[in-house]
Amino acid sequence: MQALINILNYLVHYYKIKEVLKWTSFLKKEIVMIKAIFFDIDGTLISNQYPRMKKETIKILKMLREKGIKLFIASGRHTLEIEELQIDKDFHFDGYLLLNGGYCFNDNDVIFENKIDENDVREICHVIESRKLPTLFIEKEDMYVNFVNEKVIHAQNSINTSIPRVSDKINYDAIMQIDPYVGEKDIIKIMENTKYCKYTRWYDEAYDIIPQLGGKKAGIEAVMNYYGLKKEELAAFGDGENDIEMFETVGISIAMNNASSYVKEKASIVCDDVDQRGIVDGIEQLGL
Repeated sequence: MQALINILNYLVHYYKIKEVLKWTSFLKKEIVMIKAIFFDIDGTLISNQYPRMKKETIKILKMLREKGIKLFIASGRHTLEIEELQIDKDFHFDGYLLLNGGYCFNDNDVIFENKIDENDVREICHVIESRKLPTLFIEKEDMYVNFVNEKVIHAQNSINTSIPRVSDKINYDAIMQIDPYVGEKDIIKIMENTKYCKYTRWYDEAYDIIPQLGGKKAGIEAVMNYYGLKKEELAAFGDGENDIEMFETVGISIAMNNASSYVKEKASIVCDDVDQRGIVDGIEQLGL
């Protein structure tokens, strides 16, 4: 049975055959059930056209909960942005993996948190200050930008979020994520002398800098340990480059059709566009 499932998984991954996925989902029910699903936010649950979750999406999330499946947000967003977008008002998730997995919590506990090395923060700030680059600094309870220009405005508008407050005071020992609004040449220069960081792009000219041992992968692994879950019991939905390591950490990965070709190639399956049936289509393909 497992050998057959492995063959079907191969066909799903490389040929994106929906009918094969239906058989795979059916057979897997005989062996393992999906017990938890992780959802990116921007381009996955919401979009510019739909800045709030659609009723159909909320309905299917409630259906999944009734089946006992745990549901998690896995995003680069901050708690302040979750409040602004009213995500929690529309549907209360079982847990939140925010700041690209750097700050993970549920209603009872902080499951995982990870700050950027202080020396790396100082190295990054040195480059940012000398080159006068607009940058967002994110702490556990706060977020602030050093100054605002057109790049900041465009990037924040793209994610339906207001511009954070402006501050020139950086708490070097409390930074969990740094988001420079820059192009490729500048991000390479920013990262040049860091030792314990990595970065991923979330907009044409905007990046997330996080701890080297952080990321959505680390957040999901912490959640797995906390709840006693296995990789094959997990699924994840996403659309961005920062979702690829999340895809690699779960049993079944679902890319939105609005994702880039590169991201879609990394997923087990592709579901409908976020502005179409999106998550609903993906859940149906999973046979849940």
